Formats: sequence, structure tokens, C-alpha cells
Amino acid sequence: MKTNKKNVLSLFILTFFVVQNFYSQKTNLKLAENNLCKLYSNISKEDDLAYENSEKFEKEFIKILKVNPSTLNYDFKTLIDKKCCYVETSSDGNFRIYSWDTETGGTMHFFKTIYQYKNNSKVYLKVPTYEEGDSGAFCSKIFDVKIGNKTYYLPITNAIFSTKDASQSISVFNIEGNKLADSEKLFKTKTKMLNRIDVEFDFFSVVDRPERPLQLISFDAKKNIIYIPVVNEKMQVTEKYFLYQLSDNLFKYIGVEKGKRK
Repeated sequence: MKTNKKNVLSLFILTFFVVQNFYSQKTNLKLAENNLCKLYSNISKEDDLAYENSEKFEKEFIKILKVNPSTLNYDFKTLIDKKCCYVETSSDGNFRIYSWDTETGGTMHFFKTIYQYKNNSKVYLKVPTYEEGDSGAFCSKIFDVKIGNKTYYLPITNAIFSTKDASQSISVFNIEGNKLADSEKLFKTKTKMLNRIDVEFDFFSVVDRPERPLQLISFDAKKNIIYIPVVNEKMQVTEKYFLYQLSDNLFKYIGVEKGKRK
């Protein structure tokens, strides 16, 4: 009887510390998130220190993600609600993209990105480098698809080159061990294989669409079809789409259609 009481007491103490640690972690992350929001707000407040404050935000963000693997499951609601950052996560929870406007451009926007991913219970970060003049892009959605024994992630990214010129892209990522691979060519056109499809367009041709961010490229998971909008010679987005359907482990071009299949 005494042994049972000891076991129950030990279990209670263990549960208490686990719960306490969980809430302590959440509290610490909340404080860190609030600090990030403050750092981000400083970028636009002080124009002469915009680059310096932008770098401070990025470095602090990377540090928080590195020392807290649990951030992969943290919602960063305040960061999102205050429009400091876009946070998109794959449906399986293993891949996440953080992206934000550095607030250091004019009509051309410059974005930075951090990739966070998990494999075999370990969480990793990948921070891309940018060449001078590279605008970067923000991620607005991550589609994922299972092909064979691999899961592929298809993020939708958006670049803003001016008030008029913009682009939306779909690319391919997959996790291989502790590496994030981005070279697999899953898209098959009539003439070549691609790892990425870019659509450059005139923003004013879609300015009246209600959704933000824009949802020009889409994926129908039931039919396994990717819809890529057709842009005319004036760079205006039309009602037509290039269709790529999954077949033989590739998304193969199957034609152009007006509207989407029902």
C-alpha cells in the first residue's frame, strides 16, 4: 500500500514539473515574441536606423528559433496579427516558413526568410543568403504531397518589385536527413523539367480580387492538379490556367483550361 502511495506521489510530482515546464516555456516564448514585435516596430519608426534595426530583428528571431525547437509548434499569433511576419506551416507540422518585409525598400519590397523543419524528432533551421538587389519573397501557403515514400512541400511565395510589378511562385522542397533539399524537379512541361514555376504579373490586373495574400496559384489535393494562371502579353492575369496533374511521380503539364475543374 505504501509503495502505491509513493508511486502516485512520484507521478504527481513528475506531472506537476512537466506541466510547470510547459507553461514556463510558453510564457518565455510569449515574452520573446513581444520583444520581436517591439524590435520590428522600431524599423519603421527610425528611418535612419532602418537597416540596423532590421538586422537586429532578424538576428533575435534566428536566436529564438535556434534555442527553442518547440517554436515549430508555437503559433506566433501576436507576430502575425501585428503584421510583423508571415508564418506558414505544412499540414504535417514538419516544415515551416517564416518570412517578413524588412521595411528597407520603397515601392520594391525586400523580404527575408527562415526555414524550420523537423526530422526524427530533431528540429533544424536554414537561413538563406541573398545577393545584393535580391528582393526575396514572402510565403503565403505551403501545400504538401506524398509521392512514393517521400513528402514534398510546395510553398507559394510572393515578390513585390514595384506598385505594379509582382510575381507568385511555386517551388519544391523535401527533407533529407538533417538537410532541406530544394533541387528536385517535379514539374514536367512540354519541353523540360522544373523545380520552380514563376508567374510575373501586373498587380493592377488583380487588385480588385478580395483575397490577401493573392491566391493565383492553387493546388487541388483531391484531383492532384496544380493551377498556374495564364498571363497575357500585357502581363494581365487571365481567367485561364495551365494545369499540371500528378502522374508517374511527376506533375505533368496537361493543357490550358478556363476556370478550375469542379
